[in-house]
Amino acid sequence: MGFLFYPTGGVEAGIDGHIEIRDHATGEATNLSIQLQSKATQREKLTAETEESFEWPCDQRDITYWLQGNAPVILVVVRVLLREAFWVSIKDYFRDPKIRQRGKVLFDKKKNRFDRFSRDALINLAIPKDSGLYLAPAPKQEKVFSNLLIVSHLPEQIYFGKSKYGDLGLIYRKLDRPNNKAPSEWKLKGDSLISFHDLSQKRWNNVCSPSTVKFQPVASWANSEDPETKKDFVWLLNRALREKTKKDLKFSKSKNCLYFGSTPDLSNRKLAYKSVVKNTSRDVFKGHFNKTTGELKYYKHFAFRGYFKRFGESWYLEITPTYYFTCNGYQRSRFFDENLMSIKRREYQSSVFGQVFMWADYLQEDSQMNILEPAYPFLKFGGLETFEIHHGINDDAWTSNEEDKEFREMGFPLLDEGLIVDELPLFNWNDGN
Repeated sequence: MGFLFYPTGGVEAGIDGHIEIRDHATGEATNLSIQLQSKATQREKLTAETEESFEWPCDQRDITYWLQGNAPVILVVVRVLLREAFWVSIKDYFRDPKIRQRGKVLFDKKKNRFDRFSRDALINLAIPKDSGLYLAPAPKQEKVFSNLLIVSHLPEQIYFGKSKYGDLGLIYRKLDRPNNKAPSEWKLKGDSLISFHDLSQKRWNNVCSPSTVKFQPVASWANSEDPETKKDFVWLLNRALREKTKKDLKFSKSKNCLYFGSTPDLSNRKLAYKSVVKNTSRDVFKGHFNKTTGELKYYKHFAFRGYFKRFGESWYLEITPTYYFTCNGYQRSRFFDENLMSIKRREYQSSVFGQVFMWADYLQEDSQMNILEPAYPFLKFGGLETFEIHHGINDDAWTSNEEDKEFREMGFPLLDEGLIVDELPLFNWNDGN
């Protein structure tokens, strides 16, 4: 914790030592102290012990002694064989005369654990409420995962050519000949076509004169500070994203999201993916039924909203997980907004974290490879952007039991199992816009 400890020494009458609060950042001692009484035991089973708690009996003379002084006092029970300790603030715990008369302390094995994460609670106990003293949090190295998926590959060139037609529908129909589905990574701007495709190739001859085709390095557009150029480039990136995922994902213009389409027989669709520490899977398309009547309520499709953003010289896809709801696997449900609001109210951050990893794994090239077809050429992704920080969050202090369960199902050990210290969930990096 970075504090100082002074054993009492010699004869002691119920206090084993003093903890002096010290600022971990500056090393400065504060002359703010907490008295500590330690009780060690080698017993394997404690009084009234369950998986969640145990009791510790206290002598009434000790309680009286602890309460009569003007310094805060903590009782620490040390389980020697298990190498773990638990603590309570005596004056807070025995404030109620009925609890004091009972003379027993009920320790919650999770909330009352005495370890380095107790630091802030001890500071709050020692510092007078009217002192105005602030101590910086203890240094703690952590890796933070963002929801930014780095763009690892773009085409080398961007092509321009004069369009033969000014009508988008007509251009699409011309490109579809003969029975060849039109590509979508292009934009009509004025009388010009802009595309990642080489517009001098034969399939474009129906809509663009080869003699007018020119090209520029993609980097000149990707790094441009001109708002209009950046807007056109993002347009092409979004079109490339839809083209890359068109086998599995559908795009909803009204909800501005990509979502997994239905299976032919409306059966559940499961997607396998690699999370941080293990391989896992999710049902990305599934029917939900009334438990009482058995009637279909809706089909839930996993979805995400993707926004391309540039930070420095790198482009990222910002992934915001969401859901799409249909009444029959195809038509949007009339109760779409109600369904989305309901599930978001019940959704834990661990679920969102898992979905970000699912989408990141799906969009990376390894997940898209097919030996029968070439890899998509215009857009590839690397991993999620991560950051090293020197001050962390004690997840064990705020993560609920329900989230604990979900983290376990994802393959994450909890803090007391030794991982989340170094593998923190996502945060959203806002670029200030």
